[in-house]
Amino acid sequence: MNMDIESPLISVIIPNYNRGDLLPETLDSLLGQTYPAWEAMVVDDGSTDNSLEVGKQYAAKDARIRFILRNREPSGAPVCRNIGFEASTGNYIIFLDSDDLLSRTALSQRIDVIGREPEYDFWVFPILMFRKSPADATMLWNIDNGEPDLHRFLILDAPWQTSGPIWRREAVQKIGGFTEGLACWQDVDFHLKALIAPLKGLKSYRSDPDVFYRQHETQSISQGEISSPAKLKSRFQLFTTHADALLPSLTRSSRDDLRLLGGNIAIGAAKALNTAIADAVIRYGLRTKIFNPLIAFQLRVLVILYLLRLNRLPVFGQIILKATNKYRQDSHIGKHRHVKE
Repeated sequence: MNMDIESPLISVIIPNYNRGDLLPETLDSLLGQTYPAWEAMVVDDGSTDNSLEVGKQYAAKDARIRFILRNREPSGAPVCRNIGFEASTGNYIIFLDSDDLLSRTALSQRIDVIGREPEYDFWVFPILMFRKSPADATMLWNIDNGEPDLHRFLILDAPWQTSGPIWRREAVQKIGGFTEGLACWQDVDFHLKALIAPLKGLKSYRSDPDVFYRQHETQSISQGEISSPAKLKSRFQLFTTHADALLPSLTRSSRDDLRLLGGNIAIGAAKALNTAIADAVIRYGLRTKIFNPLIAFQLRVLVILYLLRLNRLPVFGQIILKATNKYRQDSHIGKHRHVKE
């Protein structure tokens, strides 16, 4: 079916890199929507597989789908999402990954909630996780445990994933879209910007889960070792950017959260033998009083122990492990998932 819609209400932004095998499922989930007033911006990040052919086929099949090539540097999902947003025209925005799927009623459900609760900047919906088929999805991305959303994002326990919210267009414009050039934690950064702004969000967790998040080894466009210099630098950038934004009105709780985040990044850099990043985190933490002198001293000792590779010795390894437990936040995929009832 070829459907022309002059003013689409919802714009779905889909960054793509070498997902030619999975992109059809994602686009089919859009074509099957019960709500017709949408457009999709598929922005390719320089794929070397058959993504271009797949994208052109779907664009020819339905005028609501546009296939766009990334036209500026740097590469990566944040740039592609921003390009897609700039090319879109919808009043509301959903950022969907090229390997994830929408339920048939996702868009209609979200519009219904917006109609009932129109005073918000964004609305968050539940996500189900799957490996082989959405029919087997029984695990929720995360649950609302009563803790503040800002706290959970700062400790890397993300209460929702990129596709969970639907955004008012003006809200995305207000926070400047995604930060381009980040090699990791782009979604954490984006949502922290929204919460610190602050934008007003509604968690519609009583709604049906309407996104299926695909779990596999290569989770996103930005791949590679978490200890790579680019990813460590991005982590440091995220830490300082959001700490700077919070410092003027810093609460004790946020200071504690930033201490954990900074300590986690410093120790991660130490494990990767990247003393420059570890030292930069510690110096920043001292200067801003996020770290007191004792915490800074403890972190410097841990950096030295990792540099000497003492963590490989049984006795020292256990001592170091216990000392670093307070900073161990290794994943921004939620820790409070539960089986769907």
